[in-house]
Amino acid sequence: MGLEMTTGAAPKGRLILQGVAGLLGLFAGLCTIFALVVTVAQAWQDHAEARWPEVTARVDRCRLHQTSTGRRDRYYIDCRLGYAVGAEQVVANIYSVNVPSPQVWQYPPNQIAPFEEWVDKHPPGSPIAVRYDPAKHKKAVLVVRDMPRGGPHTPNNLKLLGIAAASCLVLLAIARIARPRFTAAGAP
Repeated sequence: MGLEMTTGAAPKGRLILQGVAGLLGLFAGLCTIFALVVTVAQAWQDHAEARWPEVTARVDRCRLHQTSTGRRDRYYIDCRLGYAVGAEQVVANIYSVNVPSPQVWQYPPNQIAPFEEWVDKHPPGSPIAVRYDPAKHKKAVLVVRDMPRGGPHTPNNLKLLGIAAASCLVLLAIARIARPRFTAAGAP
């Protein structure tokens, strides 16, 4: 007595559900792997930057700058800082991510306001603590990661990783539950 499929064919809707859930589950699995790689790499970078030497820099210029590529209705923070590393005077730039201009419809509204406030708090000549790469002195990150949408990315990456992994598990479970049933010959 071998296993055989029940006499009736599996309902077509059930097979479609299994196939779609299985494909989406595999895609979510690939997304999980990608998110894991990005999270590990970003966590390593955040860890390395936290060990860089700290120095007090002076703001030379800090402004909202319009993007020059892609959508021209977006802005980012562009700050030029000066600091000394031993006898060397270093000029470094730090940037934020892009934000839409107030003229563009957006939700939540006025996303540029925290960027404008941050720039206003950092006029020319004001001190700002940075960490610099000992191998490339012009590469710097803020010590206090208060720049809007700045700072370590690892916490958000971990959230994304969790969502992708949970989606993968749920979709693969649905695909498994929806698969056709096999029964022993003669069993109902």
